[in-house]
Amino acid sequence: MLSNKPWHQSKEIPELHQQRIIEFNQESFDQLLTFVDIVPDDAFDLGFIDCNFAKDRDAIIQALISHPDCQDMQFEIWDFPDPEMRFLLDEILKVLPTVKVQPDKKLIFIVRGVENAIGMTGEYPPMLVDFNWVRDAYPVMVPHLMLFCLPDYAITRVATYAPDFWAWNSATFVFKTPANTRDDAISQTLDASKGISNCEVPEKQERIDLLQRLLIEYTPSSGREETERDLKTRIRVLNDLGIAYRSRSEYKAAKYHLEQALDLAKDDEDLGDIKANTLHELAIVEQNLGEIEKAITLEKQAMEIFERIGDIKMKAATLHELAIIYANRGEVEQAIAFYQQSLEIYEKIGNIQGKAATLHQLAGIYANQGEVEQAIAFYQQSLEVTEKIGNLQGKAASFAMLGRLLALHRDFDQALNYLQQSLEILQHLRSPNAETVREIIADLQEYRWRS
Repeated sequence: MLSNKPWHQSKEIPELHQQRIIEFNQESFDQLLTFVDIVPDDAFDLGFIDCNFAKDRDAIIQALISHPDCQDMQFEIWDFPDPEMRFLLDEILKVLPTVKVQPDKKLIFIVRGVENAIGMTGEYPPMLVDFNWVRDAYPVMVPHLMLFCLPDYAITRVATYAPDFWAWNSATFVFKTPANTRDDAISQTLDASKGISNCEVPEKQERIDLLQRLLIEYTPSSGREETERDLKTRIRVLNDLGIAYRSRSEYKAAKYHLEQALDLAKDDEDLGDIKANTLHELAIVEQNLGEIEKAITLEKQAMEIFERIGDIKMKAATLHELAIIYANRGEVEQAIAFYQQSLEIYEKIGNIQGKAATLHQLAGIYANQGEVEQAIAFYQQSLEVTEKIGNLQGKAASFAMLGRLLALHRDFDQALNYLQQSLEILQHLRSPNAETVREIIADLQEYRWRS
């Protein structure tokens, strides 16, 4: 569970950022320096560094280690990022014997990453329950100063759900987030050119982590009023978190964040576009949860807003989702009508990606109805569009479906030609679907040989 990379191998924080975060929090940093200085060596004590962003946290740690007043101190940095971790002390005791103690230096442990196991929601996380059970073992087993680096919400949860362990706390040092840190996080998430659904798994997790920390920053605390700009940012963060969790099939988490975003948007006309997008995303989540009637209601509410504000691209996307819902319910005529309306808009505004997707879906409906000629025509139209825009995944899907349909028409040569082209693309993309297409080709070749 420990990610114990030596500090000198960790990613260095630019000196300018390190200087900025310290100057912005000079009083807190000075108090932290005093604290690590006055705590006796070989005596247990506990402190918390309250910092919402990992980049700022690491800058603070670097500044602490390199400070002239700390040169007679040995800092050991431990990372425990596992969200399933329950017994932190057990993990510490596994690595404690590996520490090479430097003579004549005060030993100080810095702990990072346990916010993942603490979590943001739910009562009594298992790790915090264990904190309470073993709190008296810490002074005996770890007789040194421990500094826990945690975001604001995690520190609140420690105090709430592990009050006995929290009682050991001698000091909490709150480091405010500089504006440039928030701006950087927004540029990497909300303003990123690539949507979070299209990110690979590691990048997606990094984006989710940044979004969660932005949510902390933009959730108003006591004594601070929320500006309209901050409110819009908070809704966008919640919306992106909902999309991210939906893309990972974590539909309950997606629904939780999207419903919060929807509640914040309410009936504010200035937030109409944000509200409509949230309704659209929530409808997709409800559909995946099996709440079909809710999904239809939400999509229709979203479409009304998109029509009112003149967002025809999103109106087409809403019609497309409604078509999918009705097709899944077996209401084919209604599904086709919605697809046709969506297709007309995509053609009108020149949205080639949307056009290709809609043609592919229409082809599938006609194929399921046994109208093979019509299905082949739509798949071929979809193929032409995907070839123009270089959509390899869509191209492979159209080739595969054309191959299957032509096999039903006993046009085996052309069917195998299409299937082989699909296989080559899927192999290039390293798609797991390649094996399925390979099996179809083998079955079709055997069938033709026997015939």
